[in-house]
Amino acid sequence: MNNYEKQALVWDWDAFDDMPEYKYWLGYASRFGKNVLLPMCAHGKAGAYLAENGLYVTAFDITPNMIAEGKKRFGHIPGLQLITADILDLSLPRADFDFAYIAGNGDLHLLSSIADVESAFLQLHRHLRPGGCLALELTMPFVDSWSSPRQIFHPRVPGYTDKKIYKANESSYDTAKQRHCIRQEVFVEDTSGTKSFVQEICLQYYTRDVITETLVKCGFDISGEWSSRQNEPWKPGDPTLIIEALKLIPA
Repeated sequence: MNNYEKQALVWDWDAFDDMPEYKYWLGYASRFGKNVLLPMCAHGKAGAYLAENGLYVTAFDITPNMIAEGKKRFGHIPGLQLITADILDLSLPRADFDFAYIAGNGDLHLLSSIADVESAFLQLHRHLRPGGCLALELTMPFVDSWSSPRQIFHPRVPGYTDKKIYKANESSYDTAKQRHCIRQEVFVEDTSGTKSFVQEICLQYYTRDVITETLVKCGFDISGEWSSRQNEPWKPGDPTLIIEALKLIPA
């Protein structure tokens, strides 16, 4: 049960300040050039920030509802193109992007097999210029299995004046499968009452070796590995991995 499309109107239910993250990726992208490809972008809020700060951004998501809502909010920003596209079957009219990145603790993990991850890497490789950069921010597999009972989450900062949004989550992790499954009920409360919908997703985690081997197989050279946005070198056991991979320049 995946009601991802129903989240379009309330995706940013928690209006927490994401500026530190956006500034990090702005600085990162700017090292390689001005043309940025942003996969799995949801509304495209991050892409809007990059475009407002001088970059030219093509942001895409597989869900038309998300892109439609993004265009309502950010379609007026020069330098931002929001399109509906599938990372596993990407065909854009240009193949000269300087930089692409997949951030956060979920996006790449929505791809449920390493075969899909490889397909995504190949598509992004095809759209980058030689020497262009693909950066990934990943969650490493947990050591032990665990489960978390149903818990209510309220926004750290309320994001709406016309409605109240909150969520109830329960989740579990299977260390043998390296798979994190989440059942989430989203509640929308307004003057007409309270409505809700359920979304069930599974995040597939991958080891550092599997990801780096797949990147190399797809024509990338690993040029950096960090454990945080403070550029601390990654070491085994660190929960987060940021990888910098460059598209090889033909000899």
